[in-house]
Amino acid sequence: MAIPPRVRAAMTALSRIELRHLRYFLAVADTLHFGRAAERLCMSQPPLSQAIQQLEDALGVAVFERHSRKVALTPAGQALLAPARQLLADLHAAIGAAQAAARGERGLLRVAYVGSAVFSVLPAIVARFHADFPEVELQLQEAPPDAQLAGLRSGQLDAGLVRPASPQAGLCCDVLLDEPTWLALPSRHPFTRREALSLAELSGAPFITIDAADGGHMLELYRRADFQPRIVQHVRDLHTGFALVAAGLGLLFIPRSASRQPRPGVACRPTLDAPQLDLCLLTPDPARSPIVEHFRRVAQAVVAQMVE
Repeated sequence: MAIPPRVRAAMTALSRIELRHLRYFLAVADTLHFGRAAERLCMSQPPLSQAIQQLEDALGVAVFERHSRKVALTPAGQALLAPARQLLADLHAAIGAAQAAARGERGLLRVAYVGSAVFSVLPAIVARFHADFPEVELQLQEAPPDAQLAGLRSGQLDAGLVRPASPQAGLCCDVLLDEPTWLALPSRHPFTRREALSLAELSGAPFITIDAADGGHMLELYRRADFQPRIVQHVRDLHTGFALVAAGLGLLFIPRSASRQPRPGVACRPTLDAPQLDLCLLTPDPARSPIVEHFRRVAQAVVAQMVE
């Protein structure tokens, strides 16, 4: 298919016009004086005049009327003025966006978390990260540990907050919090008369677990402590677990941070010998983008301030 002459002429012009030609054109258009434009561009006048002539030759039209004492834009120059400014502005914006992305200051960060993280450090981390990197889009989703591990390995997630801390091949594990285990129980339960409870006292008591669907990570901790909870209900989130505790269906192990918000029908007590419930930040190792490293540093800084 033959290329129309007008299109062919435009393609030829594009191949001959350089960005410097447009910068020089705008400098002359702003000053309407070749000498002052050359000073602004930190160059001598003859190369500037030559570049403008090259631009006009490529376009096939004159963009300036040259008189002995003044310079004026031609109709073609007037038509070129606004698009040339926009083109250079768009180019500068594109360069800035690419450089910001390379520095990890712009882009997308996908973070998953276990529900209990909402009661501890997650809100503060998110607030600080958004303040420090406002041009990074942060996508948050609640997900169990096994789903987070799968997402991190498949590239669908960039970071995950899980309990308990568990080193994983190909992933960096930063322990953010080392929290003691507390017990959520119905507010009328006899155990509420105790200031603290041991695992031995809880033997045979009905328990609700949030982790059976996640591969049993939490249950494994209790087995290592020679404690086998009698599980009567499996739930996928902490809010449902609290609701079932309030209904009297069982007891629930929680991190201490989750005990700080009063809940109707629920009382919380510390445990004496239950395993710690570490909160761990998992990220790919090596990190897939500088944004992930920024998130790690922000998380570590926020936690450091909170525990001071």
